[in-house]
Amino acid sequence: MKNSKPFLGYGLLTGIALTLYALSYVGIKLECESLIKDKVITIQNYSSAQNERLNLTAEFQLLNSEERIVEIAQNELGMVKSPAPVLTLSVSGEKIERIQKEINSKYE
Repeated sequence: MKNSKPFLGYGLLTGIALTLYALSYVGIKLECESLIKDKVITIQNYSSAQNERLNLTAEFQLLNSEERIVEIAQNELGMVKSPAPVLTLSVSGEKIERIQKEINSKYE
């Protein structure tokens, strides 16, 4: 009888240790699965946000295009594009300075 008590104690201690090990393993496994699920959801949200950003950029470029602005200005606002200049005059900078000096000397 005396021999069976240590065997029973070691067996009980081993059973408790195995139970704690199994419970810890299951708890850690559930936590890992939860973290993996959170990671997948976060990646999906990130991808969705990137797609939304890309769509907004494309919409901005469409609304900001010169063709659209010119069309709205002409059709809705009645604006007219100015024609190319018929005649272009060019004057040298030296001539402008000389005339400016003459005018300044006249009115001093």
